[in-house]
This record gives sequence, C-alpha cells and structure tokens, in this order.
Amino acid sequence: DEYSQLVSVAEAKRVRAQIKRSLRRNAQVYNPYSPEFRKWHGREEGFEQPPKPFRMPDQFWERTPLQERLGKERITWRDVDIIQHFIADNGYILPRRTTMLSRPQQNRLVKAVKVAQRMSLIPYQRKMQDYQAMPLQDPLQWMAERLTDRVMEHRDRRSRAMLQVMMERYPELNYRRFLAHESKA
Repeated sequence: DEYSQLVSVAEAKRVRAQIKRSLRRNAQVYNPYSPEFRKWHGREEGFEQPPKPFRMPDQFWERTPLQERLGKERITWRDVDIIQHFIADNGYILPRRTTMLSRPQQNRLVKAVKVAQRMSLIPYQRKMQDYQAMPLQDPLQWMAERLTDRVMEHRDRRSRAMLQVMMERYPELNYRRFLAHESKA
C-alpha cells in the first residue's frame, strides 16, 4: 500500500512536470493576442474584437422579470417564500451573480437566511431524495456513498448487504467511509 502511494506521488509529479513543459512550449497558443492562438483556433486575420473578460460589472447584468420583482422586495427572515428563491436545492445561498442582488441586498439576504435557519423556518442543509439528485460522479461511487449514508444514519441492513456485494463486484470503488463506520461498530 505504501509502495502504491509512493508510485502515485511520483506519477503525479511526473505529470505535473510534463504539463509545465507543455505550457512553456505552447505559451503562445494560449495567448489570445498572438497569431499562433488565431491559427490554432482557426480564426482569420483582420479586424477582431478584443477578448471580453468573463465577469461583467454588475451594472450590465440582465435581470429576469422575477429577479426584478424580488430585487425590489425588502427581505427579512419572516419572508420564507421570498428567501426560498435565493436558496439552492442543497440549502446553499446562491451567489450574487445568480441572485442579481446588489451588495447590501445580498448581505441582508444572507443575514435573513441565517436568522430563518436559527428560527427553524428553513433547514440548514437539504439532502435531496435519491430520485431527484443528479450524480456528478461515477454513478456506482454515488450509489456506494448513498448506501453508506443509509447504513450510518438508519443502520439499514439491506444497504449494508448491498455494499458488501458491491465491494466484491467493484473493488476499485472507494469504501473508506463505510469501512471506517464498520470498524467503529
């Protein structure tokens, strides 16, 4: 196990050095003002707009009609129906570039959400049902994580049995949390 960790560290170091060399060699390909960049991306010579920055100042943000109406509301902890528009599915507060609120409004929103959470009007973290969630990782790994959660929270024997079968069939997955929980029990 220690040998494999050393090998993986050495491999990561080698790949990092390889990427650095590649970036140094192709520096002009990544410079949007260079002719190599234009040639690499198949752009023609001539009048071209300079590249635009990714972030635009908030005065140029385009708001939807709903965001216009919500932006004019005075947000307090009592207005759970308004606050819910600014909270993601997992319970996180959405950033300003998504809510389209001004800085003071966003600060008031954050304070209102925290107070509403303390008053138990809004849950701190939402865990979506399995059928609602879209896995952002390997689906098998996602399933192993969800089964581990069930074993840890509810001591679900069926989930434990499913994980044991998965450990036999898919040994390459990460079962650390499950194994740590089993070792404590």
